[in-house]
Amino acid sequence: MKTESFNVPGISCQHCVNAITNEVSGVDGVKTVAVDLASKRVRVESEESVSRETLTAAIEEAGYDVSPFDQTIALN
Repeated sequence: MKTESFNVPGISCQHCVNAITNEVSGVDGVKTVAVDLASKRVRVESEESVSRETLTAAIEEAGYDVSPFDQTIALN
């Protein structure tokens, strides 16, 4: 398992939270999605096989840009 964090400055309301959560949750291998409206960050726990690019694409598919904030944490 690993955890990835994304800075998504376009998050401004509960609709944004729901749209991102629904899109990212649909990616195979994603276990949990937490969208923090106050910090405008998305945290995703997933299988090791899920790439950061795939998760970024899912956030973008929901209609939001990902800013260059990078954090990956491997959980053993």
